[in-house]
Amino acid sequence: MSQHLAHQVIFRPASEKPTAEMAGKNALVYNLCDGWHEGTIHVFEDDGEVWHVGIYAWGMEEFAPNSFYIAWALLPDNDDIDKHFAEEKHKITR
Repeated sequence: MSQHLAHQVIFRPASEKPTAEMAGKNALVYNLCDGWHEGTIHVFEDDGEVWHVGIYAWGMEEFAPNSFYIAWALLPDNDDIDKHFAEEKHKITR
């Protein structure tokens, strides 16, 4: 039986924007109307200068802070979870 895996998730207010160092990380955003949404942090630069950082849905629609979501958190890296639960891939459940 696999052991549980615990990761700390820190929720931040929408007014605290993601940073360029978070590029490519997955995030969870919370919307008052319909709850949780998963997105990815994308960084846009021109000539090495960052001009925008945001959290985007899979179709590249940006989740707008303060109007769409009120809080967000970085999700743990997938690699940790993949390795920890790899034995679950081929288990048959009944």
